[in-house]
Amino acid sequence: MKNLPKRAELPQEQTWNLEALFPSPAAWQAALEEAAHSTKEIEAFAGRLAESPQTLLAALETYQSRLLAAMKVFQYASLQLATEGTNPEFIRMVAEARGMLARLAAAGAYLEPELLCLKPEQLEAFMEAEPALALYRHYFDGLLARKPHVRSPEVEAVLAEVSDPLGAHSATASAATNADMQFRPVAFQGESLPVSHSSIGELLVHPSPEVRKAAWESYADGHLAFKNTLAATLQGSIKSFAFQARVRGYPSSLDMALAEGRGCGNRIPRVVFENLLQTFQAHLPIWHRFWRLRKKALGGRLYSHDVPIYDAPAPLVPSPKVGFWEAAEIICRGMEPLGKTYVEPMRRGLFEERWVDWGQNQGKRAGAFSSGLKGTFPYIFMSWSDDLYSLSTLAHELGHSMHSYFARQTQPVIYTNYSLFVAEVASNFNQAMVRSLLLREAQTPEQKLAVLEEAFANFHRYLFVMPTLARFELELYQRVEAGGALTAPFLIERLCELFAEGYGGEVELDKERLGAGWMHFSHLYNPFYVYQYATGIAAANALAQQVLEEGEPAAQRYLDFLKAGDSVYPLEALQIAGIDMTRPEPLERGFAVLASMVNELEKLLG
Repeated sequence: MKNLPKRAELPQEQTWNLEALFPSPAAWQAALEEAAHSTKEIEAFAGRLAESPQTLLAALETYQSRLLAAMKVFQYASLQLATEGTNPEFIRMVAEARGMLARLAAAGAYLEPELLCLKPEQLEAFMEAEPALALYRHYFDGLLARKPHVRSPEVEAVLAEVSDPLGAHSATASAATNADMQFRPVAFQGESLPVSHSSIGELLVHPSPEVRKAAWESYADGHLAFKNTLAATLQGSIKSFAFQARVRGYPSSLDMALAEGRGCGNRIPRVVFENLLQTFQAHLPIWHRFWRLRKKALGGRLYSHDVPIYDAPAPLVPSPKVGFWEAAEIICRGMEPLGKTYVEPMRRGLFEERWVDWGQNQGKRAGAFSSGLKGTFPYIFMSWSDDLYSLSTLAHELGHSMHSYFARQTQPVIYTNYSLFVAEVASNFNQAMVRSLLLREAQTPEQKLAVLEEAFANFHRYLFVMPTLARFELELYQRVEAGGALTAPFLIERLCELFAEGYGGEVELDKERLGAGWMHFSHLYNPFYVYQYATGIAAANALAQQVLEEGEPAAQRYLDFLKAGDSVYPLEALQIAGIDMTRPEPLERGFAVLASMVNELEKLLG
């Protein structure tokens, strides 16, 4: 492994096409200033929403269009910072864009309180008089459902203004993790292998056990050096959300997260969250059996560094080499059951429009994500290694991007987002479809085992790590809401205990480094996000089975689900595709898929 190149040294084909957003930094700066001035246009409608249907329509359209333009400004800055976390210019740009967004939100804070002052019959009359307003019916319905939790215009304005400082905990954690954190390199055969956020995934599946162990320890120790800082930022983030839940009159932070979400709201019943935790704990014996098999295959001992909670377990067989362009072709073939309507735009994004930033460079942050807005490409961020794990990550993020693509092609601005609850369905669906192709085409037991290893890495993350983090997160919020404090020693000890339960005594624990795992997940700064990975993978595998077994009818239902965006509530969107997440059955099916793969693993190892 060579030293990582600087950002400017990467070939253009390995970077995303941000010029499609803004052709130059000067163009971005001009858009930032224009977005800042748009607050006056939004404020001009304050106190006037009841004047006429046309005034209400103009206010909503003005706010939506100006917010979209402002979000585009923030997106450009945040995407730049993701690729160079130490660049002071990008840090400045993100800070200025975030502040501008907060001011814009404050300028429009009167909208929802004023709308709630309109009686339902008056809103209905407005929609009849101005047909274009009927577009907002679902939005109005979601708003009325949240009426008990919407405060006065003055309070809403204050909450919007403080969103920037309240959100600073995440920014502080990101700066500490992505800009200030240092990792000692790993020595191997006379070389010094650099450890970084973008290279750690490759090191953890290195053929040498010594390299894997040293890389895991280096990465954990780099985080532990910031344990007190990161404990304080996580506690601040949780307190901020708990404060907002109290101000809005919710019984708990969990209730607020389940009800509101992003866009037009979630309306997720609490039973969905409870079903997940109960079903996960009931099926821990499947995971215990899996660890026993891996321990036996690895010579009778299994260590914490063999099963890193933020990445793939140590491989039983090496992954075949897969380059980016080959992987892109495989993914396109895997998604062919959805037809040209799906595959052709995805192919353009991969091979022509440069949606994906996949090169490794100095300062690039950890992880992978999809990000976009109506009128922009659905960009993908990742760091590529030539293996099946990177292929799987690319398939996952393409699931997000194609979900966004169809929602933005089909829906108006207000409905182009979608709940995080359904987001993880689309991403895991792609992985399940591509994995099915790879298993069908595997010609030897070794090839099949390599594909299963990728599958286990996926299920390990979403149906083991994420439910464990969901249990952990719930306890943290309950502790803070009861007046307790979060310290680094407590966080480390409690997370280690929860994973020890999941390992069932089959893994030899490095408690301090394992317990430091909460520092690896920025997801915890997004309240009650992690549980949705687990519900998502369960629904995704059920949908993939339907498409592969039924063909075109199931494929069309799935495409209709993608196109729905935020025009319906998330559980209703899944019902379009044929999944009912209010019952444990989809979760049970997800664990049944896992159990069948464990059975197959036992045969291959035997």
